[in-house]
Amino acid sequence: MLRLFVKPFLGPPFPIGFQRAWSRLVSGLNPRTKAASTRKVEIAGMPAVRAWPRGTDPENVLLYFHGGGYCIGSWQTHAGLITHLAVAADAIVYAPSYRLAPEHPHPAALDDALRAYRWLLDQGVPSERIALGGDSAGGGLALATARALRDAKLPPPASIALISPWVDLRGDTPSMTTHARIDPMIRTSWSRACARLYLNGRDPNDPACSPLFAKHEGSAPLLIHVGTDEAILDDSTRLAERCKAAGVDVTLRVFERMWHEFQIHAGIMQEADDAVQEIGRFLKAHFAE
Repeated sequence: MLRLFVKPFLGPPFPIGFQRAWSRLVSGLNPRTKAASTRKVEIAGMPAVRAWPRGTDPENVLLYFHGGGYCIGSWQTHAGLITHLAVAADAIVYAPSYRLAPEHPHPAALDDALRAYRWLLDQGVPSERIALGGDSAGGGLALATARALRDAKLPPPASIALISPWVDLRGDTPSMTTHARIDPMIRTSWSRACARLYLNGRDPNDPACSPLFAKHEGSAPLLIHVGTDEAILDDSTRLAERCKAAGVDVTLRVFERMWHEFQIHAGIMQEADDAVQEIGRFLKAHFAE
């Protein structure tokens, strides 16, 4: 299974180029569903994929941001999960390959995410038919995007679905220490190295980089998935607490004995299939009728 092959080769001793190539290689172990169609596209000047349930023409859209510590990954490394989400949500999924650090540190990824959202609006997709989603760093990016949309006075998304979101780039939460050995996907040293490259000297307390610290009042309904075995478990639990205190409609699902981004194994693991179906139900419940 993919989780057995990823962690040993993600870490500061390995060059970013090697880590990117390795993640592309092992991502092929996670299958795409035959119930979805895909097409390579370009959105706002970025390479991306468009996925949708085969034989349908959905009106709703999920703008999805892949994980990878802001340093590795692309829509190709997450293509399997993207297709499963399209079918579960009965929606078109657009997943752009945003710019990565260290070549393009913050705010490049956030700028790209905002351009992708604006592109959807320019295509005539109403915001009440757009949801934001992402996993790990992509989850943090989705949340930061929602906050940036509010600051720019752009129409908000219908909902936000986050898988193992990385929302605190300080890297000093208790679970980063207590769960370091049991998380089969994430090395603490790797997360901290990626944070340094992405921040490029910026304050990790900046809400644009660590959206945990943003003001959450008025947020769209939020779903958070996380596993008990994750090194960044505290990111999700603290985010849920802060959002609830701000009056946000937030649902936190903590999966027992599950690891970081286990949902990427949809199609080969029942727990992942069930989790993806739950995400789909959440998204469908909040799209405009």
